[in-house]
Amino acid sequence: MCSKENNFELPIRNIAVINITNLELQRFSIIDIETTGGISKRDKITEIAIIVYEDGQIVDQFESLVNPERSIPYEITRMTGITNEMVENAPKFYEIAKDILQKTENCIFVAHNVFFDYNFIKEEFAQLGYTFSRKKLCTVQLSRRYFKGLKSYSLGSLIEHFKIPVENRHRAMEDTKATLHVFIRILKLSDQNNLHLSDLSTLLKENKIPANLNKSDIQSLPESPGIYFMRDRHGVAIYIGKSKNIRERIFQHFNDMSMKTRKMLEIVHEIDSIQTGNELMASLLEAQEIKKHQPEINRELRRKTHSILLTAQKSDGSYYRFTVKEAEWLDSADEVINHYSTRPAAKEYLDYLIYNYALCKKVNDHNIDGTSCYAFQIGHCHGACINKEDVNSYNERFDQAYHEVNKIYKESFYIVGDGRTREEKSIVVVENGFCSYIGYLNFEMNYTTIEEIKEHLDSYKGNVETNRMIAHYMAKDREYKKIAFS
Repeated sequence: MCSKENNFELPIRNIAVINITNLELQRFSIIDIETTGGISKRDKITEIAIIVYEDGQIVDQFESLVNPERSIPYEITRMTGITNEMVENAPKFYEIAKDILQKTENCIFVAHNVFFDYNFIKEEFAQLGYTFSRKKLCTVQLSRRYFKGLKSYSLGSLIEHFKIPVENRHRAMEDTKATLHVFIRILKLSDQNNLHLSDLSTLLKENKIPANLNKSDIQSLPESPGIYFMRDRHGVAIYIGKSKNIRERIFQHFNDMSMKTRKMLEIVHEIDSIQTGNELMASLLEAQEIKKHQPEINRELRRKTHSILLTAQKSDGSYYRFTVKEAEWLDSADEVINHYSTRPAAKEYLDYLIYNYALCKKVNDHNIDGTSCYAFQIGHCHGACINKEDVNSYNERFDQAYHEVNKIYKESFYIVGDGRTREEKSIVVVENGFCSYIGYLNFEMNYTTIEEIKEHLDSYKGNVETNRMIAHYMAKDREYKKIAFS
């Protein structure tokens, strides 16, 4: 049996025992896990360690290897030292689930990058048909508050910075001890500065919620990736957002003290959500729904954060035009194709497009007065300013310029990611430069062609913003698999 409980001396020197009686909850479970990979819905736990810390003392502990019921990748073994042979006769998660519940009961769940450990344990319990729920604290987040100015807040960097004795890095109990060492330092700093753990209490206290909602309305929201709609008394969406943990993000919104939050607290009557399975799908769906509903608070935020825009206006039978606009002056005919921090930067790029594709500055500026532009006089404009050039011919060159700005992808492919359940996968189809379909498929079905796949998806009108989202998540997370059209 690989599970074991024993007493040990925590290697922490020169740190006083901290009185934490000011906290609403005084009992902490410090936790670390090792896994077969980084995705909780796909990978499995291979080792877990828990130290229960109460009133400045270690009062309980638990550690165990865990049989993941699958092979451990070589690179994981190389990092952790945990081999397939070591876990072969270890207990499976369900065999130690009761121990984990007992060691974390009435405790605050503390870990370094807490969502990683918490989500893995929550997913393991979900597969057993049980909802695991604990209040959480993240020592990465707290370290950023209390140890300002460090180059890195990874556990390895903090171990090095504080010279924490660690015998076997990337093993669960050793990393749990190191995390506790960091946590006790945070408690000590809080006590020394007479903060009485106010930062921790703020994170754990009852969250502010709109007067028209009950706490249960938010507690019922999923702790998974997706989008959410905050609606007014008439059911109109006033804010649409996305998150990898919808419930957690809603609580964060209402703990803020911004004007946006005050408005939400005043007028939100209802919150509903759509689970998406992964962050890329959440981002794409959020962009689509914001464009569709134009929520009031999203528009206000966009004006602040994306003030200078390059847009395209395409009207049937007319010369197409680029425009540089401030966000508040957008109208329904404007298609946003790029963002700039300053107006001169946007105008400089627009001048390049006009020159490089022999477009007409007068036409683009809506300044047709019957006279030719300077570029026509030197032979660079084809005469759209004096109606000499055919509209279709002009617009063909405009479209070439438009695609230069607004096109990242030259090849066609689709992206496979996690679905909303273990049986399905998300699909994002990119063709002709942009996202064209999104949806979910059960890959136990036999799909032979991309056309057959597309028949089961929803059409999607991608643009330069959605291309950036795709590029960002593809670079950020190896969970997404890119497959070229055959």
